[in-house]
Amino acid sequence: MRTNQNQYVISIMSRDRVGIVHEVSQSICDLDGNIADIRQSVLCGYFTMILLASFPSSVSHRDIERKLAEVDARSETAIDVAVKKVDVDGRPSGKTIPDNAYVLTATGPDRVGFVATVSSFCANNNINILDLSTTSANGEYVMILITDLSKCPSMEAIRRDLQDFAREKGLRIVLQHYDIFRAVNEINLPIH
Repeated sequence: MRTNQNQYVISIMSRDRVGIVHEVSQSICDLDGNIADIRQSVLCGYFTMILLASFPSSVSHRDIERKLAEVDARSETAIDVAVKKVDVDGRPSGKTIPDNAYVLTATGPDRVGFVATVSSFCANNNINILDLSTTSANGEYVMILITDLSKCPSMEAIRRDLQDFAREKGLRIVLQHYDIFRAVNEINLPIH
């Protein structure tokens, strides 16, 4: 991050249409903002995005809201925007994934409460969920969580409790260190 910068988390939601990513990113660029991280998805026809961007200290929270309100004013679909300044103490250290990160994959029959069931295990065992994605197909539900286990007293106990939990709830659960998951699942294409 450049010096004399403030970071903001910005959330965007709208009916999906072509051009939203460009319009939002161009507005941030117009304010000399630098996007550090972004997550975007379309769910049931709704565009959703959350991003982290740094702006010169001369750019205020209201400046960002006003600039994004211009996008909304020009849009054929309403755009909901939320802007939150990152607290000085809450600024990321540059590492987005902690050393003690694990990927937990839970699979089972699609049913009401699947996410609540798995996340209850995490909450009850002091496991922080850093990233979560789910999908459902052919009656099966898959939930993939990147988790921080740094506050868990024992990996042995977590693995044992997770096996018991999976058996009790009728789920297939795999827990593996983030580095191993990434090495096995990431495709690195050479760029020429």
